Order: sequence, then structure tokens, then C-alpha cells
Amino acid sequence: MPCTHRFENQLIPNWEIEHLFIGTFNPSWDLNNAVQADYFYGRVRNNFWCILPRVFGGDNLKHCDLVRKLEYIQHHKIGITDLITKVINAEITNETDISRLTTGFSDNVLNGYRLEFNLENIKNLISRNIKIIKGVYLTRSTLNGINQIADGWNDIERFCKKNNIHTEKLGTPANYRGGCIVKSNDWSGKILR
Repeated sequence: MPCTHRFENQLIPNWEIEHLFIGTFNPSWDLNNAVQADYFYGRVRNNFWCILPRVFGGDNLKHCDLVRKLEYIQHHKIGITDLITKVINAEITNETDISRLTTGFSDNVLNGYRLEFNLENIKNLISRNIKIIKGVYLTRSTLNGINQIADGWNDIERFCKKNNIHTEKLGTPANYRGGCIVKSNDWSGKILR
């Protein structure tokens, strides 16, 4: 059974978008009874919900409930999605697949799999918001060694450039290499340029 995206029914926001943040993949498989993310970037080790209000204004949302997070991004016209919708050739009965997809969440492990991408849906979302969208951002700064993901982002980036939409690769919001303050300063410089 393929591993689908944890938020497969929420991959395309239905509100107006000025800023679109794109990640890679969040597996739907249970993580050995670990606390699951309630929404994109919702793991404890992730600072996205701390960085975002430092860039766009407001209080830290890292420990807020999903309702508050959704209110915030809708109010600020922020959309969140991922490039990948499904890991096609993964098997929930295969211990190696389970371990690779649910431990550490490294994008590098996705290299060995066939992936289903969300590219057309993302481009349609951008097109629906073409008159107001200010930027599209990948929440990872490097794409070295992850060719399928790089190809997907390059497709989105070409589409945006063709439509004069600003794109950036942002440093990962994961809780390492600088933390919330350093990363929010970096993100602000790239987003609010």
C-alpha cells in the first residue's frame, strides 16, 4: 500500500493566497505512537510556526491549536502545501519502508522511491491567485542529491518566473542551524524584499 500524504485532503488551500510555502512530504503512516503533526510543519522540532509570525507579525504560534494556526494563515493570505502527494512503491508491511519514511524525515530517503507529485495542483492554485500572489517559497535551501524533488521545484519555479512571481528557497524551519530568530531574519530578507 503506497504511503500517502498525511494532509492529502488539505494540500490545496481554498482561500486567497499572497504567499505560498511549499514543503516536500509528510507521511500518513503512524510513527510508533509518536505525537503526530496537526498540520503542515506541526512537529515539535519544527520552528515554522515561530518563524511565520516573526516575518508577518503576530504572536508565536508554535504551541497554538490548529484553529488558531488556520485563522492566522487565512488572515495573512498564506498558503501551505507540499510537492509530493504519495510515495507509490512503499509498503506499510515493509519494516525498511516504515523506518525510512517515518524516522528523521530526510528528503534524501525519497530518492529510492517512485513519487507522485502535486505540481499541477500547485500551478492551478498559483493561477487562481495570479493577481495577488507575491511569492512562492520552498522550505529547503538546497536540492543537492534529491533529483526528483529538485525537478519538481524547478518546474514550479519556471512556471512562476513565466508569470513574474518571485520565488525563493528558504532555510529549513526544522529546529537546527540557527533556530527561530536567525531563520526568521533570513526569511524576512527573502520574503519581504
